[in-house]
Amino acid sequence: MDDIASRPAPASALDVPASGILDQLWILIKAMSASPRRLALLFLPLGSVVVIATNAVFQIRLNNWQGALYDALQNRDLAAFGHQLLVFLSIIAVLLLLVVAQAWLTEVGKVRLRGWLTRDLLDEWLKPKRAYLLAFAGDVGVNPDQRIHEDARHLTELSVDLGNGLLQASLMLLSFIGVLWILSAQVVFNFGHGDITIPGYMVWCAIAYAAVGSWLAWRVGRPLIALNAERYAREADFRVSLIKVVDRSEAIVLYQGEGDERSDLDQSFHRIQTVARRLANGIVSLTWVTSGHGWLAMAAPFLIASPGYFSGHLSLGTLMIAVGAFNQVQYALRWFVDNFSKIADWRATLLRIMALRDTLQSIERLHGDQHRISFYDAPAGALILDKLEAYLPGSSVECAALEESNVTLKLGEHVLIEGANSAAETTLFMSLAGLWSWGDGRIGLPPRSDMLFLPQRPYFPRGTLKAAIAYPAAVQDYTDDHYANALRAIGLARLEDELDRERDWDRHLSLEEQQTLGFARLFLHAPRWIFLNDSLGAVSEINRVALLEAVSARLGDCTIVSTGADIGHFFQRRIQLRRAPRSRLEI
Repeated sequence: MDDIASRPAPASALDVPASGILDQLWILIKAMSASPRRLALLFLPLGSVVVIATNAVFQIRLNNWQGALYDALQNRDLAAFGHQLLVFLSIIAVLLLLVVAQAWLTEVGKVRLRGWLTRDLLDEWLKPKRAYLLAFAGDVGVNPDQRIHEDARHLTELSVDLGNGLLQASLMLLSFIGVLWILSAQVVFNFGHGDITIPGYMVWCAIAYAAVGSWLAWRVGRPLIALNAERYAREADFRVSLIKVVDRSEAIVLYQGEGDERSDLDQSFHRIQTVARRLANGIVSLTWVTSGHGWLAMAAPFLIASPGYFSGHLSLGTLMIAVGAFNQVQYALRWFVDNFSKIADWRATLLRIMALRDTLQSIERLHGDQHRISFYDAPAGALILDKLEAYLPGSSVECAALEESNVTLKLGEHVLIEGANSAAETTLFMSLAGLWSWGDGRIGLPPRSDMLFLPQRPYFPRGTLKAAIAYPAAVQDYTDDHYANALRAIGLARLEDELDRERDWDRHLSLEEQQTLGFARLFLHAPRWIFLNDSLGAVSEINRVALLEAVSARLGDCTIVSTGADIGHFFQRRIQLRRAPRSRLEI
């Protein structure tokens, strides 16, 4: 038996999506093609194809120019030499224009692609309930902000750079392999039995050289994929630990816990350093392959083509054309070797992004083998709890259950749910909100638009005080009088002058003021069903009674369902909540 909180996440929730890399790319391409910005996204790669293809044409022209220049030098032809300098300037002018155009397309492409991917992830993350349920999805539910912010940026930048590089390498290969094949006919061997030529000799040598380098790079660099993924996870953990210290600095200082926090941060950072050292060793090993392969490539074409030059079949200029063509083919074929470290980084980042995206899309099926509470629309003016059991997080055998097996709440009732502890009360509160569905029984709910849930610590978005009170509605949905009257109703009229001031209100206000300000939303939204989860625990008893009576007076027949202690006999009905064994156990 197991429990929801500790159960390992399913495959889709881990950093290894079930689909392969081609399937993952196809999923992203299909999602991109459905985006309203697809035309703007499509324009950039098409523009890159045109620019890179034109660049390849002029690279061929530059390579041929190099042969003409060396022939002029060999023949000591000053006029031809001067002419070739003018040709060079014209070629370079066009290439410079193409390079600038490619740089613009590359940078704009990164911006637009990141914009699409970030919006796509935000859309998936902030669909109803998903942000909350993601916390129960295992490792992938840790630090989604890191994946949406940093990993999305890194993935798009690497994708554009590697995509352009691969496209350029492919076009260069197609452009120069024919040139190299033709020039191979002039590489003549003589072993004493006449001249011998090998069709495509230099092409086969280039392919063999690149194949050896690619195989070595793959063998040596393959562990970098997992190491990069682990590094990003450890970096995210360290970042969250730092943010926690910033957010809770007051409590840490009051407890004199700086030493403990420093120790925890040292351990978290040490895990980063450990992975970084392993990653550094892997990069060094890969550098032996990539750099060695690159340096040897400088001499390889001269060595391979030397029989043709020394036999007199190749002039110096033709030799340099052959060397240049060989280098371009090598550059294209060596793309995998030179970029393996980036490819490993890209693959690790893609895994993290797709693991998050896959999990978000399947989050409703998370722990699908667990029993679920059945939700349905209750008759008008009622909320029904039928044989309800809400499984407690962290326990495989206990649940939060009501003393009464069948409970019906009507409009206008003030109901207090008294539990054995706050964990049971909070679990029931989240079940009523539809966020905690693991359990048994049935819940009949009023329309969601008629309900408003106030947690123990209210949430205030960064912005004006008006935005904090109106949340999640828009500021312009209410008038200045609405905001002022709401503040007066809760006893915070002193904040009227700050309604248009932007602040982090959850940091500026005390917990008592935050809980009090949360009630201002009730007067704006005017819900018919109000659910409180110890939402006034930090407020004095006198102010609690005043707030609840003000809500009851202004909102008329609204129903208030609260957990926590009684407040001045305000509640007319009490329902007992207990920790109990589950009626059905998971095996």
